Amino acid sequence: MSQPRISRLHIWEKHERRVVDILMLALSILRKNDILPQSEVLLNRELYFCLLEANHMLWESGAGGFSHPPTPEGHNPADPDDEQRAIRENKIPDFYWGYVDHSEPDPRRGARNYVIECKRLGNPPRPDWILNQNYVNKGVRRFITEEHGYAKGEKSGAMVGYVQSMELDEILHEVNSAAVSVGIPELSTPINAWQVSGTCQLAHQVNRTFSISPFQLTHFWVDLRSIN
Repeated sequence: MSQPRISRLHIWEKHERRVVDILMLALSILRKNDILPQSEVLLNRELYFCLLEANHMLWESGAGGFSHPPTPEGHNPADPDDEQRAIRENKIPDFYWGYVDHSEPDPRRGARNYVIECKRLGNPPRPDWILNQNYVNKGVRRFITEEHGYAKGEKSGAMVGYVQSMELDEILHEVNSAAVSVGIPELSTPINAWQVSGTCQLAHQVNRTFSISPFQLTHFWVDLRSIN
């Protein structure tokens, strides 16, 4: 296994904090909508604009922000440890926000990306589409399986959960049951307690067969139940 990419200047940690600050503000902006679409694709589209708005607000206030936008629905970038094109390069995370770490001795390893994957949470819209199971199987696992390999070479990333129905503790129970059934550690209880009509943060570390492992995955569950 290759060595983890660890910046000598802790640039990754600063980048992660900035992205998370923007994401939290963007999710609060998203909640201000009087009407929101139900579909994941259209929610992600609206979140993209909210990310741009939040980034601008923090940039103008001097509290952070980037001079470049996030990448929506971009293919996984190539990894220098893959000798040929990998299957994961065909996979498409919902968002990633990147930068170049010029302190990295190998310029081929200098491109860094904080990956964000988004999924709906709540009651199943139909019998064959179980949102809280999909959150794990079609969301969390994409950071773990080599086929998807989201955030390969990075030590942290994020999931966004669009809470559309159900009680939050019920969702957590179903998500954790789905996680445990495929050997993934349970999510912690919320870092900042349940935030009804807000955004709560949960987290866990997952193991994977590629660098970097263990991997820190933070979850941002935004409560959209009162909208529409």
